[in-house]
Amino acid sequence: MLKRYKIGLSLCVIPLFLVLIASSPLNAQHKHDGSDFDVFQKQLKNDYFSVGALLQTRLDYQPERAVGNNGFSIGNARLQVYGQFDGGFGYQLQTNFTRQSAILDANAYYHFSDQFQIKAGLFKSPFSYEFLTGAPNLDFIGRSGVVNQLAPNRQVGVQVSGTSEDGILRYQLGAFNGNGFDPNQNTDENLLYVGRLEAGFETGEQASDDRIIFGLNASREIKEQPNSTGNIQSIFQGNQTLLGSDVRIIQGDLMLSGELIYSWLDSAVTDESYNPYGYHATIGYDVTSKTQLLARLDHFEGDNLVSNSESIVAGANIYPTSFSKIQVNYRIPTQESLDYSQVLVNFQIAI
Repeated sequence: MLKRYKIGLSLCVIPLFLVLIASSPLNAQHKHDGSDFDVFQKQLKNDYFSVGALLQTRLDYQPERAVGNNGFSIGNARLQVYGQFDGGFGYQLQTNFTRQSAILDANAYYHFSDQFQIKAGLFKSPFSYEFLTGAPNLDFIGRSGVVNQLAPNRQVGVQVSGTSEDGILRYQLGAFNGNGFDPNQNTDENLLYVGRLEAGFETGEQASDDRIIFGLNASREIKEQPNSTGNIQSIFQGNQTLLGSDVRIIQGDLMLSGELIYSWLDSAVTDESYNPYGYHATIGYDVTSKTQLLARLDHFEGDNLVSNSESIVAGANIYPTSFSKIQVNYRIPTQESLDYSQVLVNFQIAI
């Protein structure tokens, strides 16, 4: 009886909460008058030395939980410094104080031209539009199941990148240790190779944000020394090949996006082959200039390496100011009881 009460309360309260937020005064048309905050930002950011910060506080609630506990947590507490000097040399250093290994990014680059740039250090490997999207700008609270399970993650290595002269095509090619954040040095003689080719088209008027972005991703590694923790790609020992594609379409107030990642994993331990794969599809609509409503289908097949998962996620993104964001997600598992539905709320400040 108590379980039914909890589920019923979730189903009634969360939609009501989304409606109240969508219709609240926070979401009326708002023009930033700005002078104080603009001056503050200019003091923090210039070409040679800029400072950024991200703070996310999250509420996580489920009527019944298989793992963890209901309550609040600090999702991110990040500090970043970055800049570019004369001659095209630049750098980035980012930390996250919620992690045991606090360093997220530590890299330097040389910008020869728009057509060619080289970067070395620790940074995101060029795979998946959603993975390459920064934490403050994600559509939902957290990334999709397939990206969390299969994307190669941050790595130590070197990358070349650039855009075509017309700005439509962008390429990124990298060679990495394949060990993720830790350890800092390669644990075997093999490298992880990752590449991404992206095409972006503006489809509206010159002042419009209407555009289509289409990407193709690939990675290849022979992993002789698996990591002790991480996603499938990091802990699996053997030959690994990943292929993926993603698309994002923005037309006026409407947003459509989707992604598919498929893997070929040949185990060096059991001589068996596995093909974990997954996809996600999202639709979003800007109800007002400060409110976006979204829905997503998130599907992942673990092929006996990890559990399968599928869920439908309803979300609302609220932007009270140019530097703050409130996200509400309601995740419904399609293969489990509604007892395991999940409510997530994220309060964010990003500068």
